[in-house]
Amino acid sequence: MKKLFFIFLLLASCSAGADTTVSFGTESDFVSIEPSLNSSKSYGGESEVFQGDYIIKYAYATMDVSSNNFETKKEEYIDLIKLYEGTITSIYESTNYQGLRQINIVSDIPSGKFDNFITDIESIKKLTNININSNDVSVQVLDINSRISSLEKEQASLNEIKKDANTTSEKLEVQSQLRYINEQLEILINQKEYYLNSVSYSEVSISIREGSGISLFSWNYYVQRALSWLEGLIGLIVSGSIFILPLYLVYFIYRKYLKKEE
Repeated sequence: MKKLFFIFLLLASCSAGADTTVSFGTESDFVSIEPSLNSSKSYGGESEVFQGDYIIKYAYATMDVSSNNFETKKEEYIDLIKLYEGTITSIYESTNYQGLRQINIVSDIPSGKFDNFITDIESIKKLTNININSNDVSVQVLDINSRISSLEKEQASLNEIKKDANTTSEKLEVQSQLRYINEQLEILINQKEYYLNSVSYSEVSISIREGSGISLFSWNYYVQRALSWLEGLIGLIVSGSIFILPLYLVYFIYRKYLKKEE
């Protein structure tokens, strides 16, 4: 038992000397990692990691099109996503108070094709604006790899201790420690997979807006409003006629009947 206790103390002291800090219990079950302050540009290990190796890219853009071209440009953009083997993750279309449509499309594009994809968007229609952001997570990936390696070594040591355990209480204690390490490993592996997936695909969000830029003082605005009101008036007249004509017909027949009675 003393030997087992001594080994536990040795494992605990090894863990305390790590350069990274791990905390648990976040809403997403992710491990919060604080990179070591003395991290260098090149990171060693089983496979070297360099700053810039793992970059997550995002792009947000808007495209203003005419009413006549709205549907065409929307379809052309969706076809471009398919051409680049991307995946649409979200699509939402709305209409504002002026009756102008807007569609927001969010897609994941293979990161290796990201730059060419952004360039080719403007072959459809020149973008009104675009904002490209990037996040280098190379240090985070390095720290996760380091922590996984450390936990796997502790796991192997505990498995050896488990073999030498003589009493049930010793075995249960080792099993409890192994369960805790396995939980930490699962969280770290899931976080690493999240980073790798985010690096593999770049998120592009674009808003295609119909007739944007029309001001309240432009003739186009008033023409569109007038056409909208006229359309509504015609619809009201047609709908009203469906109910009024039968009533008028009944009234007309009734009047003729009264005249015959006289």
